Amino acid sequence: MTVKITLNPSGWKKGLLQGLNGASRNWKRALSTSVIGLFTFFLTVFSANPGYSVQMLSSGIEYWQIAFITRFTGMHMNTGLTGIALTLIFSALVGVTMTNTLVQLRMNKINFNSLGAIPGLLAGGCASCGVGVLSLLGLGGVLASMPFQGNFLRLGGVLLLVALITRTGNPDLCDLN
Repeated sequence: MTVKITLNPSGWKKGLLQGLNGASRNWKRALSTSVIGLFTFFLTVFSANPGYSVQMLSSGIEYWQIAFITRFTGMHMNTGLTGIALTLIFSALVGVTMTNTLVQLRMNKINFNSLGAIPGLLAGGCASCGVGVLSLLGLGGVLASMPFQGNFLRLGGVLLLVALITRTGNPDLCDLN
């Protein structure tokens, strides 16, 4: 038995655009996508050094800005502008993925491909946050030993999320497979 896989160059672009449009169809979805994306970004920035972040964030709201600037500067020094850009893109795509998954859940039309991405968010998130989750697991030196400060892992997370959004497309459209 032979399986033939054909790639339609315009098909993936159409699926990606449909998925992105589905996450911003109305103001509620756009707000949900933005809030989830911003939460993911702040989580990845603060989890690079969880002990410091918890201490600063628990000291009071007046220290939150200092904590963010310190952690963001550290992220910039460790990963460069490429790492920051990949982290921003990753966070935005997490917002799109989670919003589309919530829409599917609400419509009782869940696509199990979307749910498979939830555990995978930790892998890309680890690269985005530096050594946050890995240091909690006692593996802080793993990311430091990776080439390009883990930017390839970040890029892999972004590409996986793009593939997921492309495959699932717009949650409002009916599948006629």
